[in-house]
Amino acid sequence: MEDLELEDSIQRMKNVVEDGEKNILKYFDRINDKLFNFNNVLIAGYFALSKITDSISSFYILIPITNMCFLFYIEYKMMEKSRFEAKLMKKSQNDVANYHKMISKANYYSLLAIISTVLVTVVFLWNLIIKR
Repeated sequence: MEDLELEDSIQRMKNVVEDGEKNILKYFDRINDKLFNFNNVLIAGYFALSKITDSISSFYILIPITNMCFLFYIEYKMMEKSRFEAKLMKKSQNDVANYHKMISKANYYSLLAIISTVLVTVVFLWNLIIKR
């Protein structure tokens, strides 16, 4: 009876770990959606700022556009991860082992996207407040 309870506990823990991985990706995906929307606002802000103030070059618009390209890259990586998951049963054991590395990289890229968007925002605010 104790062995059955132990196996049941282990299975529940495995399910919790699996749900935790799914939730991490779900929340990073939601954050990435919000970053995309905010980045679009920043692009509009950079355009407006370059037209309002002569001391700010129009080339500053390349900053949020570069960030947007990075966000597109992250979305591509997430799509590749989902494509891999769709064919998971047909993958080799080695490929499945690499799957966890793929998830870690996706999370790492999402964290970098948060940091890069914060930096783009800081540059925008600096230009808005200091150079004005």
